[in-house]
Amino acid sequence: MFTILSSTILAFYLVELKFGNGEEITPGSCSFSGIGPQLLFSNNTHVLLNALDSDNSRTLVETMAGSVLFVDYHFVDGSIYWSDLNKQIISRKSCPLGNENSVIEIIIQNSRPMGIAVDSLNDHLYWADQDGAAIKRSNLNGSNIEVILDKSLQTPVAITIDTSNSWLYFSDHGKQTIERCKFDGSSRRTLISDDVQTPYGLALDLNSKRLYWTDSALYHIKSSNLDGTDVKLVSIDVSSLVDKIEIVVMGIDLYGSYMYVSNLGTGIYRIQKNKENAVPKRISGTHHSVYGVKITKSHTSDATTVKGSVGQMIILFAGMLFVEFQNINSI
Repeated sequence: MFTILSSTILAFYLVELKFGNGEEITPGSCSFSGIGPQLLFSNNTHVLLNALDSDNSRTLVETMAGSVLFVDYHFVDGSIYWSDLNKQIISRKSCPLGNENSVIEIIIQNSRPMGIAVDSLNDHLYWADQDGAAIKRSNLNGSNIEVILDKSLQTPVAITIDTSNSWLYFSDHGKQTIERCKFDGSSRRTLISDDVQTPYGLALDLNSKRLYWTDSALYHIKSSNLDGTDVKLVSIDVSSLVDKIEIVVMGIDLYGSYMYVSNLGTGIYRIQKNKENAVPKRISGTHHSVYGVKITKSHTSDATTVKGSVGQMIILFAGMLFVEFQNINSI
């Protein structure tokens, strides 16, 4: 009986160690978990972190001679990734919130990277490579590079991924399209080809099952169903902007009922998703030439899935203990 109880307690301990917060816990690791949503963005020479409701920014990376365009992060270990078109590299910095002195690693070289996407569940990195017009994938450290797509592409730019369903969405400025395919490049389909010129930013709202994109040439934001149907223009009242300039929309990400959009000349704006003539509120006006935008947030859906599995294990162990006690009492 002692052996059974000890084994059960040990099993519960291991489960809690691995899935304490719905994510695997490694001693000494750091994560965005437990930290409120923040704005990760690039402004050509820096990667910065900003609160959603203030203009107080923290510099995470300073590249100076580079051309930092797109950014992403790994929601388990807290690493940030960014593409640098001038230096022709993709780099990462581990644990930016837990270790300010962490080392910058160059993980991809001799590339002309644009959009990047980090698959935190499968530990893969995807990027649009304008050198050879391809979409590629590698391990997080840059090893095992694979070409996902390299046919019928002209100028691939933006990428976003749906890890739950293994979909990769991408824009092509040369073809003036937005497309999607599976993570292995199969099931490719053109979603948007009308009234689109330079779709620079892509974002997914998986709750409402919609795709959002910015068009830096047409000065607008649109959305559609995930299959490209039901296209809608997101109306923007630009009268509140400095000198009434039009929003040259670049990066975009979503959080709650808001879009967070970068304007190349004046900063980052928060805009209500489903309100006509929504007035953009500038939340970061001290940074210009803002390109990529990403909201760092906890992924509770994955935690919920894991915790559900743990609950099933608890029921199983309870049942095993009950049976064992019954067997002991019958002896």
